[in-house]
Amino acid sequence: MRLSHALVTVTVAMALVLPSGAAHAGGPANTPAAAEPAPPKIAAAVRDSVADGRTGTFWVRLAKRADLGTVAGEKTRAARATEVIRVRKEAADSSQRRVIATLRDARAGFTSFWISNTVRVTGDGALLERLAALPEVEKIEADVPVRLPKPAVAPRAQATVAGVEWNVGKIRADQVWDEYSDRGQGIVVANIDTGVQWDHPALLGQYRGNTGGGVNHDYAWFNPAGGCPTAAPCDTDGHGTHTMGTMAGDDGGTNRIGVAPGVRWIAAKGCEGTDCSAADLLAAGQWMLAPTDLAGQNPRPDLAPDVVNNSWGGLGYSEWYADVLASWVQAGIFPAFSIGNDGPDCGTASYPGGLPHAYSSAAFDVNDVIAPFSSRGDGAPYIKPDIAAPGVNVRSSVPGGYAGYSGTSMASPHTAATVALIWAAVPSLRGNVDATREILDSSAVPKPDTSCASAGTVNEVWGHGKLDAYAAVTRARSGVIAPGTELPLVMGYNRSLPGTDGHWGFSSVDRDPATYWEVPAFVNSVSINYAFDGGRRTTDRVVVQLPAGEPARTLTMSVQAAYEGTVDNVTVSPAQTYSFNPATGNKVTITFPPVHGCCLSLSFPSGPWSPTIKIAEVQAFSAAGKNAALGRPVQGSAQPGYGTANTVDGNTSTYWESTNNAFPQSLTVDLGATCRIYQVEMALPPSWGARTQTLSIEGSTDGVTYRPIAGSRAYAFNPASGNTVATSFNMAAVRYVRLVFIANTAWPAGQLSELRVLAS
Repeated sequence: MRLSHALVTVTVAMALVLPSGAAHAGGPANTPAAAEPAPPKIAAAVRDSVADGRTGTFWVRLAKRADLGTVAGEKTRAARATEVIRVRKEAADSSQRRVIATLRDARAGFTSFWISNTVRVTGDGALLERLAALPEVEKIEADVPVRLPKPAVAPRAQATVAGVEWNVGKIRADQVWDEYSDRGQGIVVANIDTGVQWDHPALLGQYRGNTGGGVNHDYAWFNPAGGCPTAAPCDTDGHGTHTMGTMAGDDGGTNRIGVAPGVRWIAAKGCEGTDCSAADLLAAGQWMLAPTDLAGQNPRPDLAPDVVNNSWGGLGYSEWYADVLASWVQAGIFPAFSIGNDGPDCGTASYPGGLPHAYSSAAFDVNDVIAPFSSRGDGAPYIKPDIAAPGVNVRSSVPGGYAGYSGTSMASPHTAATVALIWAAVPSLRGNVDATREILDSSAVPKPDTSCASAGTVNEVWGHGKLDAYAAVTRARSGVIAPGTELPLVMGYNRSLPGTDGHWGFSSVDRDPATYWEVPAFVNSVSINYAFDGGRRTTDRVVVQLPAGEPARTLTMSVQAAYEGTVDNVTVSPAQTYSFNPATGNKVTITFPPVHGCCLSLSFPSGPWSPTIKIAEVQAFSAAGKNAALGRPVQGSAQPGYGTANTVDGNTSTYWESTNNAFPQSLTVDLGATCRIYQVEMALPPSWGARTQTLSIEGSTDGVTYRPIAGSRAYAFNPASGNTVATSFNMAAVRYVRLVFIANTAWPAGQLSELRVLAS
């Protein structure tokens, strides 16, 4: 079933996104226009279910929303998950008190959920009216199950070399294994599905419940849906075993079916068979934040998975799972979803996959043709799907063997497992969902398509394009952020930041333009501080967006930036008056010279305001930064014709090569004056083959005494990422920058075409 979060009056079942031909019930919600009266608190379907003295099951949604603004201050994933749980439970406990007392007084059956502040109730019409009379109750919605057919078994597609399936090779995951020795080690993936055959030969070795000397299912398996003969994991349909196999499967022999076979996996059985109840899916979503033992006790946020695959959904807009997604993202859990199997028509995206916090996958076949069944978006207000992955004739594990299935259910696990490869390769990205989304987006192979709403390389059929695991990992390893890339923001230091009930500051950076931060009418001036998610960044512009329904207006604001925090805040864009107009998206862009640091602030100096200020989204975008090395003197040994000046001439076609067979070799650039530098970028000619160079970076103020800036490490140059690598570090005040090369896998010398030293 589907439980609506907002204005949907009749809900439908959540069901597995199964292969082409699966039917869905329900349709897009009809949201009333602003001038119409508010919809009734009790959905018509709920009233019908308890008519004539009958007892029905329905959902009670409370109006109170949890304020997740405190989560960003936590430093570890476990601490962030703990804080999400605390805040969610606090909101639910305080607002559900009278509802639960009423239910107990009526001796009604109920289940309370803190993750979405809802209560599932079984009761009669009299109880329904009592609950609706409580002012803290926002909506009472229906619980309507829908049954879907089982997936069709597809013929097996041709496997590639050494048993690697076509789909794994298509996204170049096997190249990640071979070149980077990265199979997802140290990362935990999960699925919410029909269960998993835990002892399948392709999955047993990767199961977290497999201790090596025995089996312990605590913290590795959750079964709210039932249907298993024992407490051990089972799969009552086969769908869940298939999706898990695509993420993690490898039997050590010829069945190399998984994208990230080095991960560990856990699972929650959110689906009884080929249908999934909202209660089970919410319970599974809660469990993922803090897995428990088999008795449902002793929750452990430190054992939460890194990535959760969700190959299920339903047709028609609904936000009922939005609180779960927001909680996962805040806790550093990546939410991978399928987009649905209701194509080829436009506007057929399933939900929750169609929500902004979900990262959803479309499906293509072995010939790089989009699957006809793959659902399409409609272009408003954001592009869905996000990406496309193999989803036709995908061979994977099923209970008792292997089978080929088709569907976007089969596509999403490829994306989920690619996230595992990225996080295993670059541990500093682990838990950084927004930065990882950007890497997936920017490394996808574009597939222009104009058939649904938008034109260009990003569209409602393919999203950002075809998933390329190798390009994504290479891009993550390079550390280079292309100019113009959106830089994810989180709430920074905001002591006593004003807001109105349900409209707090974090809503301005939640990637959802339907939510907003509202400044109370009595406030005379206010500043809001944001931090870059993932560390210090270089930016030269921010985009400020008001809610779509806000009338045209002007606002006066300024922008500040800081390297450390509040102690070194400087104004980069003085106060100016900007005009917002709904005809142009209610957005304004504020530009300024490139700055590098941890934080940005927006200041509004001229209140009080009427109407009140409402900020829907604030976005920052990366800038190239100032290259302090360009055209500066450079010293170092060199082969004739390949001098050191080639590294600072702005031309990647020319290059420097040191004396051969004489490591270590150094390259030193004089910046002309002491600068505050924060990043070094290195490039080779784009046409060169891949190679790895090992080097360290040192700095000096006098050209005599050098101190380490970045220790010796191997840098992988790869044409797939433009043969460019970068390393960032804490701001260093130096005049001279020296690179010391000690190894090169392709040539017995140091080689560079461009050296860029970025300074603030």
